[in-house]
Amino acid sequence: MKPQLLLSLKGYKKSDLLHDLMAGLMVAIIALPLSIALGIQSVPAEVSTNGIQFGIITAIVAGFFISAMGGSKHQIGGPTAAFVVILFGYLANPEIGVLGLAIAGIIAGVLLILMGILKAGNVMKFFPYPITIGFTTGVGLTLLIGQIKDFCGFNASGTEAIEKIVSYCENITSFDLATFGVGVLGLLIVLFLPKINKKIPAAFVALIVCTGATLLCNGLLETSIATIGSKYGEVKAGFYPINFGKISEVNFGALIVPSIVIAFLCAIESLLSATVAAGMTGTTFDANQELIGQGVANIGSSLLGGLPATGAIARTAASIENGAKSPLAGIFHALFLLVMYFALMGVLQYIPLTVFAAILISVSINMSRFPLFFKLTRFGVRDGIILLATFALTVVFDLTYGVLGGVAITFLLNIKNCKIGLKIDKQDSAESTTLSIRGALFFLNANKLVDAIANELSPVNELTVDFTALQSIDETAMEKLKGIDKKAKSQGKTLQLINMNADMVAKFNKFYGVI
Repeated sequence: MKPQLLLSLKGYKKSDLLHDLMAGLMVAIIALPLSIALGIQSVPAEVSTNGIQFGIITAIVAGFFISAMGGSKHQIGGPTAAFVVILFGYLANPEIGVLGLAIAGIIAGVLLILMGILKAGNVMKFFPYPITIGFTTGVGLTLLIGQIKDFCGFNASGTEAIEKIVSYCENITSFDLATFGVGVLGLLIVLFLPKINKKIPAAFVALIVCTGATLLCNGLLETSIATIGSKYGEVKAGFYPINFGKISEVNFGALIVPSIVIAFLCAIESLLSATVAAGMTGTTFDANQELIGQGVANIGSSLLGGLPATGAIARTAASIENGAKSPLAGIFHALFLLVMYFALMGVLQYIPLTVFAAILISVSINMSRFPLFFKLTRFGVRDGIILLATFALTVVFDLTYGVLGGVAITFLLNIKNCKIGLKIDKQDSAESTTLSIRGALFFLNANKLVDAIANELSPVNELTVDFTALQSIDETAMEKLKGIDKKAKSQGKTLQLINMNADMVAKFNKFYGVI
C-alpha cells in the first residue's frame, strides 16, 4: 500500500499543477464557510467559544493529511455534517468534553490505521445500502432541526432532536423576523445560485450578501440580528494543541463508545466519498490506504485542536468539477485555508449566525435525499423495515443506535437468505459468455456477483447475466449492479440482465434509475 499522492506524481505534468492549484483555491473558498458553520454547530457555546476555530483547524489539518496519506486520487477531507450531531452530544457530556473528545479522536485515528493495516476496507463493501440511506437521511433531518434556532433567532435549548423541537415550540414567541428574513435570503442564494452557475461558490456569496444585509438592518433599522461578534466576541486565529497535563482528568471508560463510533462513521463516510469520486472520474482507489490516511488525519486534527474529520462528498465533487488532477488539489485547498484563517478572522465578527444555519440547511437537504428515501421505503417489506428502523433510531436517539439497530435488524431479516446463499454458473458459447445465478442476491453476497462480472467482462465487450433461477434481490445488490453496469458503460462494454421474474422487473424499472 502506498499513498495515492506518491502514485499520482509519476508522470505529473506542469499543466496539471495549475489545474490542482485552481481546484484547491475553489474548494478552499467553498470549504471556509462550511467549516465555520460545522464548527459552530458541533461545539456547544457553553462548552467552548472556539467552535469556529475548531472547524477551520479540522479542514486545514485533516484536509492536508487525508490528501497526503489517503488512497483516493481526489478525496477532499475536513469536518462533515454527519459528525455534527454526535460531536455536539459528546462535547455536551461532562464526562467527555473538549479534552475527552480530542483523546477519542486520537484513539479513533489509531483504530482507523489498524483497520487499514488489517485490510478492513474490504469489509466495508458489505455494508447494507438501506442502512446507509437510513442513517444519512436521519442525520440530515436531525441537522436540519438543529438549524432552526439560529435561522429563526429562537432563544431555545436542547441536545436531542425531540428536545429541540419541544424547546422551539415553548419559545415560539422569541421568533425574530429580521433574523429569519436574512436567513431566507441566504438559503435562497445557496439553493438557487448553483442552478444558474455551478462555478460560483454559493455559500461564499451568501456570506457576503447576508453580512451586508445584517449591517444594514442592525445599523439603519436597529434590529438585533445575532452575529459571530455578538455571540463569540473577537475571533482570533490560532491552533489549540492538546494539553496532556490534564490527561489524568479524562474518564477513559466514557471514551470507548465515542472512539469506536467516530472510527466507524469515518470509515463509512470516507469510503463512500472515495467511491463517489472514483465513479465520477472512472478511476479506482485503495480502500485500506484511505483508512490509514483518515486515521493519520484524525490524530493530527485532534492533536492540534481540531475535530474528527472524514472525506467530504460535496467538496470532493467540487474539486473534480474544477479540474483537480491529483491529491495535490486537496493539499493546496488546506494551504489556502490556512492563509484565509489568519487573514480573514478580523471580519468574521460581522457575519450573521443565521447565514451559517442557512448553509447547513442546504447541506442537510442535500445529504438527506428525501425523494430517494421515500421511494426506497417501497422497495420491499424487508428493506423498508431496515431503512425506516435505522432512520427512526437515528433521529430519536443517535447515529450509534441507528447503525447498530439497523445492522441487527438486517441480519435478523436475512436469516433465510443466508441459508439459501448464491451460486454462479458460467456458460460459454461461440458468441458470448453468460453467468447464470441462482439463490438469493443480497448485501452479503452481492460483491461475489460483482467480482464475477468484472472478471468475465474484462477480456470481452459483452456479458449476459441470467436471472432465471434467482429468488430475490435487495436494495444493496441492485445498487452494486448499477455500479458495475455504469463502470462497464464507461469502458464501452455492455452488461445484459435477462430473464428476471415479474417482481424483479418491477423493482428494476422503478428503482434502478434512482439508486
